[in-house]
Amino acid sequence: MLLLIGLVLGLELRAQGQSARADMVLLNGKIFTADTARPSAEALAVRGERIIAVGTVAEVSKLAGPKTRRIDLQGRVVTPGFNDAHNHFDPMPAGFRLAFTSMEPTWEETSQAIRAATQKAPAGTWIFGTVGSKVVLDPLVTRAALDVLAPNHPVLLGAFYGHGHIANTKALPLLQLDVEQPDPLGGKFARVTGSRELNGRMHEYAEWRSNLVLAAQVPDTTAIRALRAMAAEAASYGITTVQLFSTMPIDRFVRLLTQANLPVRVHARPFPLTTPQGRETTELRKLITPPMPKLGPRVQVSGLKWVLDGTPYERGAALRTAYRDRPNWKGELNFKEDEVAKMVQEGLDWKQPMLFHCAGDRAAEVVLNALEANDTNVNWPARRVRIEHGDGVVGDLIPRARRLGVVVVQNPTHFSEPALFGARWGNKMQPLRSLLAAGVPVALGSDGPMNPFLNIMFAVIDPANPAEAITSQQAVQAYTAGSAYAEFAEKDKGTLAVGKLADLVVLSQDIFAVPPPELPKTTSLLTIVGGKIVHDAKVLK
Repeated sequence: MLLLIGLVLGLELRAQGQSARADMVLLNGKIFTADTARPSAEALAVRGERIIAVGTVAEVSKLAGPKTRRIDLQGRVVTPGFNDAHNHFDPMPAGFRLAFTSMEPTWEETSQAIRAATQKAPAGTWIFGTVGSKVVLDPLVTRAALDVLAPNHPVLLGAFYGHGHIANTKALPLLQLDVEQPDPLGGKFARVTGSRELNGRMHEYAEWRSNLVLAAQVPDTTAIRALRAMAAEAASYGITTVQLFSTMPIDRFVRLLTQANLPVRVHARPFPLTTPQGRETTELRKLITPPMPKLGPRVQVSGLKWVLDGTPYERGAALRTAYRDRPNWKGELNFKEDEVAKMVQEGLDWKQPMLFHCAGDRAAEVVLNALEANDTNVNWPARRVRIEHGDGVVGDLIPRARRLGVVVVQNPTHFSEPALFGARWGNKMQPLRSLLAAGVPVALGSDGPMNPFLNIMFAVIDPANPAEAITSQQAVQAYTAGSAYAEFAEKDKGTLAVGKLADLVVLSQDIFAVPPPELPKTTSLLTIVGGKIVHDAKVLK
């Protein structure tokens, strides 16, 4: 095959002259292509935005001309650009942000921080705090408790894992909430005992409306700066694509992405919300109703994402058996099964990818049930329905997922709480190796700290369930080729092969050789997107 490619390129060179030679060649490297047909190479050549050769130094050097940029990799590892299959962008307005020494501050620590903030921030200034399950699950942390601490400041506490908000009275009107706000579909406002008054605690779709309202208070210029900072961080890690969820209206989100002109690719994923009357689909219809918003050169938008349950942190993941530390409680679904069936039908009717957040095995089962109900007339593997997180795609659900062609998008940093998760649901959840062994397509994303090498570390050690750990090669494959497949982009990216986009990264260390604890220290020496260098640590010449 390589000989044939070489002959074709040779004919092109003779026909087109020097202008047909490579714009860039990378030589003397350890190239992991993620391409099963040719998993490793020493060199590759780029012309325009595409790869034109992958092979030995001798073979690729023949494509270099006097104007070709030659980069000596000096034995460095090269991989396809990482594709973060699951991340979020919801900008927050200006305010005072509480600082804690851990992600799980106690209520006492949180109270002290709020009191201190009220002495530093002018009255009326937002006070935001990111807390963990210790605070979110404490029934004493209510609107009234926050009012005592900060009667003159709007306060909003949010779980770092994205499932749980607590607001004080000053915050309610700024979040466009009435004191007796009705529950939206798929969400719940906790109430003062014996009344309909909100007690400040919000869950699932009730809380995410706040994200949309807060994002609307952020000027476009500020949001664009945040997007550019996110993209710069991504490029510094060798991430060349980010699949990004946002509760912002899709037209604004796409407009901001276009104006930001980011150096990395972004696949915008709408995160539609709900009202007491039902799910909001106006935004989704914009995806299929021309004219589409004008997109930037590296911006794409598609998908229907719905969150079917919570997480094990707050015992919100919907399980088929009771939580080990709370007998007779199995979590709960945000939507009834017939509503999930409607979501599936919409995806079919509107010809849009379907993405379902499912942390628990009951939530995953509901999705599989809905797909199988249409099994006689739908080619489900071609639809590539995604289960985001997929912690509960276990046991008997795995062969069902494989038959339906479901893609599981996993976030290995979720494996970092073995004690807590073990207490909640034991060690039978959060599969990885089992999915790959069964032939279930797997993609990786961050859903938190963007560092892909932190996620790879957790994938290869899997402290929550070591039997499900995978190799570093498998992890990189899932983070590149797997993520590309999950967004229907495998023909253009995800592997380093002739004809593919030149999206790649030169790494600071050999991630296939260093001990797992060293993996998070990895950075990009050179990140290339579409043949253009978007991050350069100035190490290679």
